[in-house]
Amino acid sequence: MVESATVGASGATPVALRQAKLTLFASANAKLITLIAFIAAIVAVILLPILAGTAHAQTGKRNFIEPLVEEDANPSNSFDFIPQWIAYKHGYTTSMVYSLEKQMTPDFSIEVAGSWNDPYCDKNQVCDQIGAVRRGRGRKRHRKHNQELTGFDDTEVLLKYAFLESDEHELRAAIGLDSFLPVGNPTAGGGVYTAIGPIFMVSKGMGDIPNFDNFGQYLRPFALQADFEYLINTGGSAVSEPAGDWVVSYDLYYLDHWVHDFYLPEPFNHLVPFGEFTFDQIVKSRYSGTQPDLRVLPGFAYMRDTFQVSVASSLALNEQTVHDNHAGVEVMLSLVLDQIWPIMGDHPL
Repeated sequence: MVESATVGASGATPVALRQAKLTLFASANAKLITLIAFIAAIVAVILLPILAGTAHAQTGKRNFIEPLVEEDANPSNSFDFIPQWIAYKHGYTTSMVYSLEKQMTPDFSIEVAGSWNDPYCDKNQVCDQIGAVRRGRGRKRHRKHNQELTGFDDTEVLLKYAFLESDEHELRAAIGLDSFLPVGNPTAGGGVYTAIGPIFMVSKGMGDIPNFDNFGQYLRPFALQADFEYLINTGGSAVSEPAGDWVVSYDLYYLDHWVHDFYLPEPFNHLVPFGEFTFDQIVKSRYSGTQPDLRVLPGFAYMRDTFQVSVASSLALNEQTVHDNHAGVEVMLSLVLDQIWPIMGDHPL
């Protein structure tokens, strides 16, 4: 008799019904991300190659990819659009991330970024990191609501200055001031205090590796990109957040044009396989804070002169991120604005 009281008319328990609802919602959002990725691919493969020309190198012969999370050291005129879908143990989040960067001088740029989040958390469960993962900062909000509110996240404003460039060594280094302004919805991943702090960025191509009996030349398409920042809350309890990101990539265009002509066909001659590693941790002055949050995002980028399309999955590397025990998908369409509209390359300063 007790069992009959806990089973609904459909024969399913309340727990099973909640799980079925979560699965249904996750499936719908996964289809939405798939549709967006399909549309982005159609735009990239059919429309954008019309605008694509000879690759415009950033440093020496090197074009660095636009990472998904790591902040690139090269000031640029670009617009990024990144749909994300990440499932958790007791929920999921769908996010639409955007980023606009404008060069003010050849070595100085201003970037504004944010995201729109649609999180869902199962009833009476705690869902962590319901905000988008972008630019080295994963928001961690602990809520106990059945349905989080949809809305915008914090707005990021980054001032970037590239102080070092070496074409010979394919090296670019930059420093910046990164800030997150609490203009979004806290229950959708936004904060309640401004976070601000310094950031260091570096990009290094391996084009200067010695030949080593013709073996070293095949290492030259490799590139490393990294950033490290330390954010501090300007209000509330004393909370700081160190974060770091690393990207390892192998550029097949560089291999085919600057190492050995393999006559790679389209689209393989513009593919860049990569792996992106992210680190994030909350540190509190009176408390222990959180354990490091470690992730890896393996993926591929298709890079042309005017645009880049990237697809990657998000995988947890330690117990802190074990709640990300389902699929995570990130897709990015990055437009190089000054290559599409040359007027965007004008420097106001």
